[in-house]
Amino acid sequence: MSLKTEQAQDNTSNKKAGRPRSKESRKAILNATKRLLTHMPLSELSIEAIAKKAGVGKTTIYRWWPNKAAIAMETLLEQPGVQTIIPTTATSAQSIAKQLESLIRQLKGQNGRIIAGIIAESQASEDVLELLYTAFLKDRVEPLTQSIEDGKANGEFRAELDTSIALDMLLGPLFMRVLSGEHGIDDHFATNFPTEAIKALSRDS
Repeated sequence: MSLKTEQAQDNTSNKKAGRPRSKESRKAILNATKRLLTHMPLSELSIEAIAKKAGVGKTTIYRWWPNKAAIAMETLLEQPGVQTIIPTTATSAQSIAKQLESLIRQLKGQNGRIIAGIIAESQASEDVLELLYTAFLKDRVEPLTQSIEDGKANGEFRAELDTSIALDMLLGPLFMRVLSGEHGIDDHFATNFPTEAIKALSRDS
């Protein structure tokens, strides 16, 4: 066997061996971020703290994520129940109610605090603002927008209803609660908001 062939085989072996280590490092970083965010807001979190907690170097973190907001977002999206599921319902009103109920569940507790932190970070960074929209908001805003349009078309909602303002009416109170910290999404709000929000869009309102 030639030296060149031996070196090629060694390189292949090293790459294969590196994959499990890389996967383990990535998982350790996400777990460390999740644990740290249970004790501090995103504003106080640092890449240095994540690296120390995960037992990796900062360069390893920057290999996969550009900033701490991106790590926090991936940590959030890996949580059970955060995936976007478009409900199958008989009416547009029911569809919106189900989507709001799902979003409320996603944003209660620790997840809401993470999103609040990312929103705060986005005020000073266009990159984080883009991340917030593309990774989280887009898949939730677009189905709600479509349900509003469908409801206007089939007569459930007022035909003259401004879709963009209706969307603000649906999401504004929810994110205001998320940003309000300890006075955020309580059980009363979670139970009653979807129904009250639909009433505001109804033709009879």
